[in-house]
Amino acid sequence: MRAVVRENAALDIQAGRFPLAKKQLERVLKASPKDAIAHLYDGELHRLQSQRAKSVAERDTETRMARESYEQSAALDPAYPDPFRQLGLLYYQQKEPAQARAAFERYLALKPDAADAKRVREYLGELER
Repeated sequence: MRAVVRENAALDIQAGRFPLAKKQLERVLKASPKDAIAHLYDGELHRLQSQRAKSVAERDTETRMARESYEQSAALDPAYPDPFRQLGLLYYQQKEPAQARAAFERYLALKPDAADAKRVREYLGELER
């Protein structure tokens, strides 16, 4: 049941129904606080909300919450590649090259045949400059 609610939250995030997605993720995480996928989705929710923030303070808060959720997801399941990709992108955007490089390298180590592996390697090349 929790997996269904979690996946519904992902669909709601994609559709921009953030309040509904937030409620669903809160429900899932309350019942399963160690659900790495739910933490990843929570990070996505906050990342997207940061892009729609009406103030710098709100944007910074949402970005921090996205980062914390991605980091929690990665800590809960170090073999799950997706949070490392998202962390790499977030660190890259936040101009934290060492952390971005480490996250991207971890992502590629876990998923060398990823559909976006070429683009991730391009990010790594940019970070080397």
